[in-house]
Amino acid sequence: MIITSPTFLTSPTHRQMSKQAVRRLLGGLVGEGCAATVCVSAETLGARDYNHLLPESEPERSRAAEVLAEAKLSDTGVAVFMAPERTVAVQPPFPLAVDVTAVGVESRPILHVMDSEPVVGIVLLRLGRYAVAVLRGNRLLATKTDTRYVKNRHRKGGSSQRRFERSRERLVRELYDTTCRMTRTVFDPHMRYIDYVMLGGERGTLNGFVKRCRLMQDLEPKTLSRILPVDRPNQKALESISYEMWKSRVTFF
Repeated sequence: MIITSPTFLTSPTHRQMSKQAVRRLLGGLVGEGCAATVCVSAETLGARDYNHLLPESEPERSRAAEVLAEAKLSDTGVAVFMAPERTVAVQPPFPLAVDVTAVGVESRPILHVMDSEPVVGIVLLRLGRYAVAVLRGNRLLATKTDTRYVKNRHRKGGSSQRRFERSRERLVRELYDTTCRMTRTVFDPHMRYIDYVMLGGERGTLNGFVKRCRLMQDLEPKTLSRILPVDRPNQKALESISYEMWKSRVTFF
């Protein structure tokens, strides 16, 4: 059973922080006299089975319980650092491998993620354009980009609008199907090594794509929930996507 505690933490502030910024943050917490660290994997967090990981002393025990309750939907886990003046929760870009409770700052689980070189399949998609890649760490192993015309929405009514919408729906399906084929072409030579899949672009378009593409459904267990921001899926976006890929969600209380 999970401990419930009265809400006492200040309104949280969320930031997306780069790998380098997270390293600096962890170093700063050492100087702040961080009292305790709790690292919880996604599996443990989802099962809400982390009561045994909470610090024994108060107020750290109650603070950690409240932060973990807020982070229950993370699919990469969370590391909670409790300093005298603030509590910091770090959700890393890729899953934490272990559950840890420690006195002071225990940064090794987060640093282990930051030092890893997972193989990641990337699909960036907006209506009219897609970009697909496989990366190992920061290095692109394979890429494919292309454009495919999709009409803008039609504002007139009547039968003309219905014909337009049918035509537009057909073009969207063709975009999804082409992106799905190209994703398989790019992913297949690396499929046995792909650790994670990440998507980027517009959420509604991506949802439609995943529903239509059998490959993406098969890869669902490896697909992380975070949507990478991208305005124009193209080669330039792929060449810089590792910076976004490696960002952590950091919450300050």
